[in-house]
Amino acid sequence: MFRLFLICSIFPLVSCAATIKPMTTPDGKQGFLISCDGSADDWASCYEAAIKSCGGKPYKVIDRTESSTPTAYGPLVRRNLIAECK
Repeated sequence: MFRLFLICSIFPLVSCAATIKPMTTPDGKQGFLISCDGSADDWASCYEAAIKSCGGKPYKVIDRTESSTPTAYGPLVRRNLIAECK
């Protein structure tokens, strides 16, 4: 039972699925807020999500932030990317 609890508590720290929310950029164009959280992932997954969100068309990075919070199980990494479809 303890192992199951441990696995379930660590999974959010290393998950690698990107969360995509549509938005309108300050220029009035279609954009997306993309969150790629997890220490087992990198910026490449955010960029791939931006390509998919824009239907394979080019995009421009409006903003990009990253933060890391140390925990007992390793760092909790949060990445956010705002992409504007061209």
